Amino acid sequence: MRVVGIWLILLGLSACSTELTQAGKSVRQVSLQTANSCQFLGPVTGSESMGLDEAMDVTSAFNKVRNSVGELGGNAFVVSASSTSSATTVVQADAYSC
Repeated sequence: MRVVGIWLILLGLSACSTELTQAGKSVRQVSLQTANSCQFLGPVTGSESMGLDEAMDVTSAFNKVRNSVGELGGNAFVVSASSTSSATTVVQADAYSC
């Protein structure tokens, strides 16, 4: 019974990972040099702290950035800052339309 409870908790936590939206699927990370020929749309931030591990938090935070860029009508971003710890991951980026 205890194993089932632990499994349900892990399953619930894994559901917290952010999936890409349709618009987010077309967003890519680019270099600052590439972004110089694009239109700046604004800053975006993605953070996650509910994943099963740091890698899942990183993936989810980047998915949140991609989704935010897509919501702004953009298709590219440049990371301006990021930090990862055992507790949380934060990604700050600038959104662009290229």
